[in-house]
Amino acid sequence: MAARQISWTPTMSAYMLAHLCGLVTGGHRPSTSFKNVHWNGCAAAMNEHFQRTDLIGTHITNHTRTWKKKYKEIVHLKSLSGALWDEDNFMIVLDHEHYTNHIKDHKEDEPFLNKPIKHYEEMLVIVGAGMATGQYAKGSSDPLATEKAKTNPSAEDRMVATMMASSERLAVAIEKFATDVTPAIDGLWDEMKELPGFDVDSLAHYYAYLVDNPRVATTFKVPEGVQRKVWVSMYVKSISYK
Repeated sequence: MAARQISWTPTMSAYMLAHLCGLVTGGHRPSTSFKNVHWNGCAAAMNEHFQRTDLIGTHITNHTRTWKKKYKEIVHLKSLSGALWDEDNFMIVLDHEHYTNHIKDHKEDEPFLNKPIKHYEEMLVIVGAGMATGQYAKGSSDPLATEKAKTNPSAEDRMVATMMASSERLAVAIEKFATDVTPAIDGLWDEMKELPGFDVDSLAHYYAYLVDNPRVATTFKVPEGVQRKVWVSMYVKSISYK
């Protein structure tokens, strides 16, 4: 029986990516791919977190495929001639003329160019390992490339170089995510649920914001009681006017 279609919100996506990253950085994924137990576990965690009962492992699998497609497109765009990669801000940078001409023909690439790429680190941790050890991790026993693949060697070389660089950054990203993000959100939701005066949706929205911003999450853990309520109130008011 096919899984019922789910409408994913940014908050749900952020929670799913954070959960799956936690599995990777915590050493709970033994290979480059998740198993059914991981998908089902993530669905169960999200059902509990968002107080729903309809999410199943298939929903997590399918939504992860969506993010995998995004990551593959990002890898492709990073290999464009003239593209620069801003490691600090996770941005693919093109000069104005190149950017304008590219977007004119590829409007779907606009979210990934000349602006910070949302959830890039999570995608790198979750998807990057599989790609680095998959299509572009060729060994001596692999068949030779076809003539079709040789028609544009410079583009292929750039793609391979990008994938090799990504595999090197993957270890750094996993270590950074494990040391920076996981401690910041560890036990955070349990603490936030104790804050009086807020509905679950508002708290979940702010929790997702903290997951996306681990430095803010770390700071949020310092104050107590009234000060935390002030932080959440200011955030809830700020998004209510948008």
